[in-house]
Amino acid sequence: MKKNKLWKRIKDNKMRWHGDIDYDNKIIRVNKNKKKNKKKGEVLDTIIHEELHRKHPKMTERKVSKKTKELMKRYGIEVKKKLYGRYQ
Repeated sequence: MKKNKLWKRIKDNKMRWHGDIDYDNKIIRVNKNKKKNKKKGEVLDTIIHEELHRKHPKMTERKVSKKTKELMKRYGIEVKKKLYGRYQ
């Protein structure tokens, strides 16, 4: 039986965008640079956004953005810490 390749999560402060997902290689990259992400919570917003793309690859960008805002409000501090900690 073939094993599922786990997703690799990378902090990449040199990338141009806030976040990026590579479905073929199962890699999620997030830019945690303070200069790039000036608003409070912006890095966490990006992490949740990219994780939603991972879970729902066919979901439209508009729906992902809307769901991200909902989850940012709903998630408690422990969940947010756990998500943030995945990208060290």
